[in-house]
Amino acid sequence: MAEKQYGMLVRTNRCVGCQTCIVGCHLLHECPTDVYLGYLETVGQEENYLVTGTYPKVSVTFRPHLCNHCENPACVANCPTGAMHKREEDGIVESDHSVCIGCGTCAQSCPYGAPVVADDLGYAMKCDFCRPRVERGEEPLCVCSCPAEARVFGEISDPNSEISKLIAELFAEPLLPEEGTEPSVRYC
Repeated sequence: MAEKQYGMLVRTNRCVGCQTCIVGCHLLHECPTDVYLGYLETVGQEENYLVTGTYPKVSVTFRPHLCNHCENPACVANCPTGAMHKREEDGIVESDHSVCIGCGTCAQSCPYGAPVVADDLGYAMKCDFCRPRVERGEEPLCVCSCPAEARVFGEISDPNSEISKLIAELFAEPLLPEEGTEPSVRYC
């Protein structure tokens, strides 16, 4: 178990579907053109940006996805080389590109679709909660760049932290709890 566990709260009622988080992450991590470390879905629709309901009562709910930095990450458990690992000091799950062989086992085993194999680079990439930024005392880029302030980042292992209090107050839930990975990202 990690000494502490960072996590994220995504308030879907605030997300406007602008994808600033997705594009910012893509640029910050210098991803190949076809590799994105997160994605956006329109809840309840097969295609993005379609509304539900009938005029005048229509609505649209967006859900951004990212690595869930699980307590029991399937990507780590199934990685044949140990490239996927969970940091003890903060619970961040990351990939060591120098050890990764690009086999895609992490991507296949992750119920959230977080790791992506960058074929051009020969290794898997994934959200790392912007670890270098966090280590400098900054928020992940997706949090500080969100114009709707839909995301909150912090130490979910501390019951007195702002994020833990918000998760409790808003009854935020993880996605796919039945997978047994104990995700550190919550949605409300």
